[in-house]
Amino acid sequence: MPKTVVITGAGRGIGRATARAFAAEGATVVVASRTAAELQSLVAEIAAAGGRAVAVPCDISAEPDVVRLMEQASALHGRIDVLVCAAGVAAIAPFEQLALADWERTLQVGLTGMFLGCKHASPHMGAGGLIVALGSIAGRAGFPHWSAYSAAKFGLIGFTQAIREELRPRGIRVTTIIAAAVDTPLWDAVPGEWNRANMLQPAEVAQTILHVASTPPHIQMDEVMVGHVVGKL
Repeated sequence: MPKTVVITGAGRGIGRATARAFAAEGATVVVASRTAAELQSLVAEIAAAGGRAVAVPCDISAEPDVVRLMEQASALHGRIDVLVCAAGVAAIAPFEQLALADWERTLQVGLTGMFLGCKHASPHMGAGGLIVALGSIAGRAGFPHWSAYSAAKFGLIGFTQAIREELRPRGIRVTTIIAAAVDTPLWDAVPGEWNRANMLQPAEVAQTILHVASTPPHIQMDEVMVGHVVGKL
């Protein structure tokens, strides 16, 4: 099991579940998000279960914050073994009604944040290192009113395909998790009626990420598609 795992977007949803999963396996998890209170409650929860977590409040779209995050994480054991990019936001609206600020924030967190995380984590990684990006089926097909989110996720998939080839000679692996709907707080603000019982749970996606991280260091899993057996909502 990796020693040092950095997780962005760790305050809630998939990121939080992933932090709990890695900590339960003995990894030191460095958890990052903009909300310090969420991080502190997560650290306390992990400590109560016998694990180790370090909270680093961070705006993933601000480069100085990301540099500080990766430096602090690599100092713990001399390197970063796994980076999980789970930060993301969604502005759901017809594109003609979408505010520019909401469009830009969606891309800043979901795409620029991914770029900055990978840029500043990879120098602290060696052979066998792993970057896991949280993609979405919205990065494979567009859905009405999800234009900003789809743009970020389509871009994320293209970005990970490119850096996978750049990092391959150094033995650093890049895996994109392409998930169907997951029952996270994101859906609290999505208009309409949704059967959340037919969505994946964050802990289930976290177990998928843990599985990828548990494979031998020479195995490259490019993309993992995961969804509920019922299919589309």
